[in-house]
Amino acid sequence: MSVPSIAGKRKAVTASAVLEALGEAISQIKAEDRLRWSDVGEVLGTGDDQAAKYADGSATMNVVAFAKGRAAWNGRFTGRLDKLIEQAVPGIDAHKAQSCILKAALALAVALEDGELDLAEVRANRSTLENARDAIDAQLARLAPKAA
Repeated sequence: MSVPSIAGKRKAVTASAVLEALGEAISQIKAEDRLRWSDVGEVLGTGDDQAAKYADGSATMNVVAFAKGRAAWNGRFTGRLDKLIEQAVPGIDAHKAQSCILKAALALAVALEDGELDLAEVRANRSTLENARDAIDAQLARLAPKAA
């Protein structure tokens, strides 16, 4: 029997909301830093016309451009998107998180009794390990600074 995910049902993060969050961030960075579209495009590894399309939400950004923007502008670039995603993930009760993490630790300890952790044992415990990962991520997210 598979253990249900502790995250439960998640609120959808729509493509339009993602485009809007990143577009607003690009526009704000451009204004604050007094950049030209060619400057923004250079950072993102695109042309000025494509950078403007990212900002107005008429084009989706590839992962390379996203990574370059995040490397250059960090939270200024991804802050709105991070908040959007954070709101879509329901909180995890600390007691339930602890239980999920301990279940994963026990499953790994049992699997390691023979001195090895093989791929079949990882597969057999995948749901338990994923639940523990989600629980750990949720607890670490509590440490992130909150926007005022």
